[in-house]
Amino acid sequence: MAKTSVLFGLLLVGIVFAACSKKMSEEQLFAEAQKLEAREDIDGALKIYENLSDRFPDSPHADSVLQKLGMIYLNKKEQFGKAVAVYERVVEKFPQSRYQPQSLFMIGYIYANHLKDFDKAKTYYDKFVEKYPDHELVASVQWELQHLGKDISDIDIFANSKDGEDKTDGEAPPAQENARSSKSK
Repeated sequence: MAKTSVLFGLLLVGIVFAACSKKMSEEQLFAEAQKLEAREDIDGALKIYENLSDRFPDSPHADSVLQKLGMIYLNKKEQFGKAVAVYERVVEKFPQSRYQPQSLFMIGYIYANHLKDFDKAKTYYDKFVEKYPDHELVASVQWELQHLGKDISDIDIFANSKDGEDKTDGEAPPAQENARSSKSK
């Protein structure tokens, strides 16, 4: 029954999308994608964001659409290669975007923590520090660089003290704190 409801929902979104996408403006499509995302219809939202990216690649909101796509691929779909590709588009195509620093950071973060390609992670983290030396994410980048490739159990702040108390006092390292906040956005 639940599977039928999901299929029906996807079919309905597809029909509405196909019928309306040519008539709907960029703003209407973006609003519809946001509504679908809020209702946890991630596949429907993803299709609209991809359509927006294809139809309006030079829009003043194109970087925002790409940011949404990157977050969905990373957090909802766990398609890390696609997330990296989207964030790279932001970095390459929108050098003045407000999403530029976060996109550059996220590329390094995905390479380090999901794809385990530490050389690429280091390359992107180094680019970040060079380009944004005073950015609020620099502390996270430096923490990531210091612990690049280490197993979490080998990092002192995650190891338990001799009396069994956690040494971190419940605080996450900067990079994990930022990854958590990016998931909730």
